[in-house]
Amino acid sequence: MRNKITIFVIMGLLVSSGIAVSSTQAHEKCSLQTMTGTYAFYEKGSSLLNFDPNNPAYLPYFVGGIAPFVTVGEVTFTSEGVGDGFYWISIGAINGGEKPIPVHVTITEMNRDCTGKFQYNVTLPPFIPSATIEERFILFDDGREYRSVPISISGGIETLAWFGVGQRIRKSGEPAHSCGPHTANGTYLLTAENIVLRDIHEGVADTLFIREDVSHSGRYTGTLYEKNGALSIDVLPVFGTYTVNADCSFSSTLKFYLLGTNELVTIVINGVFFDEGKQYYALAIDAGVPYSFAMGERISQ
Repeated sequence: MRNKITIFVIMGLLVSSGIAVSSTQAHEKCSLQTMTGTYAFYEKGSSLLNFDPNNPAYLPYFVGGIAPFVTVGEVTFTSEGVGDGFYWISIGAINGGEKPIPVHVTITEMNRDCTGKFQYNVTLPPFIPSATIEERFILFDDGREYRSVPISISGGIETLAWFGVGQRIRKSGEPAHSCGPHTANGTYLLTAENIVLRDIHEGVADTLFIREDVSHSGRYTGTLYEKNGALSIDVLPVFGTYTVNADCSFSSTLKFYLLGTNELVTIVINGVFFDEGKQYYALAIDAGVPYSFAMGERISQ
């Protein structure tokens, strides 16, 4: 009897171990097929030169050129390891404009442990005529997300450093036109960090969040709370619209009246929804806001 129990226990352990090993191996095995589908992404970082730690007049500030950097976009990968998409960009005092910039991405390496590399070219006339960038990425959660970091920049700003985040909107074979006016509906919380220009020689750091109640028509009203340089803004009414495209990209407007005036300010915001409209990445397109990055999350519906 004892021998039978021992055999059963050993067999049970072997079976359990086999299942565990198989499950682990299954999660670790990646191929080009794992990364097929459409991803919403952002890349965020900066370039910094000439740090002077010996000058107390500048501590805790930096001396020289600081260029914050962000892109927000969307890319669709095929099982052949190629991807086509678009992005918006802010880099230093340069804003790439409201029109999305096309991008073609090639996966140059995909390993079974879900690490790999992809490569693409970027242009931002007249400052960056053509740059070739290669990034290392790690894919996880069965291809639902990835993280990336640049490992080679040729023809661009070599001192730029950033990390990238990608969230899969839909897998290959799923309906391509899954978004529309119904996507942006409910109460959203937008959080953003920006650099706002006071004039051509002065910019200030800016952070804010906005609670927005978005109707089925895409119109919203909300309340903004902001720290803009030395100025704090508490409870500023805002309003605007969301226009969501079939590919889950969107354009929205943020409108408000300057404090104590009748001057209406309108800022355009572009981005990409994911997670069935529950979240988005975005940035502002405005001459007075050369750098901007925002994340939105639906908090109720």
